[in-house]
Amino acid sequence: MKKYISVIVISLLMVLTTGCKKNIIGKWKAIDTKNEYYYIFNVDKTCSYEMNVARLDCTYEIDDNKITILYKGNDKTNSFQYRFEGNNLIIKDDRGKDNKFTKIHRTMESK
Repeated sequence: MKKYISVIVISLLMVLTTGCKKNIIGKWKAIDTKNEYYYIFNVDKTCSYEMNVARLDCTYEIDDNKITILYKGNDKTNSFQYRFEGNNLIIKDDRGKDNKFTKIHRTMESK
């Protein structure tokens, strides 16, 4: 009986700690901006930056609260501080400006 309780407690702790961690994976739309653009972060560490007229493919690495993005065709890596505020993703650009993104869910995309 103790063994089963231990397994249940460990499983519950894993679910709770995983559920509380914010996840960058998904499609994020820039908000509070004149131009419409998106970042898409995939599980396999690939990503893309999409605007109305262009799409840049990239790869990314996450280290603590820093995301490093390497755009394909560009030798320079770009590192940005990021954080979550509620359901929003905030990425600080190289000028120190906070860029706010909201996650696009499938129901929102189909509208």
